[in-house]
Amino acid sequence: MAILYYLAHDPISNSEAVLTEYDAELIKRADESGIVFIAVDDQGTRSIVPASDVREPENRDEHFTFVQPLYVDDRFKAVVDVFDALAASVPAVASNADVQPVSSKARSAMSFSEALEALRKLAYLDSEEGGAQ
Repeated sequence: MAILYYLAHDPISNSEAVLTEYDAELIKRADESGIVFIAVDDQGTRSIVPASDVREPENRDEHFTFVQPLYVDDRFKAVVDVFDALAASVPAVASNADVQPVSSKARSAMSFSEALEALRKLAYLDSEEGGAQ
């Protein structure tokens, strides 16, 4: 299996970034400061590798997938389902709660029920069933 890219993981901040610089001295210094290197292969398998094994992957002129859509869709639907369950268990609070949208183009305020319905429409296509509705 071919390595598609490497991640540099900082265990202190629990953050990762795709490695774009393959200078051996920089990689060595990062390793000495505690950065963990992770190889990601074409099957999506992640493996911790020693810094000495990190090499720039061959460019195979293929597209680069940042996120697999099904993974995102499943989690997004799970979020909607959690909010549906919350709305069902606390209906009086849910119907009266105001939500302040982040977007300046959005309405100045909307009810929890309206916000949940908008989220549900994003998560579930018209042909799909889901959410409490």
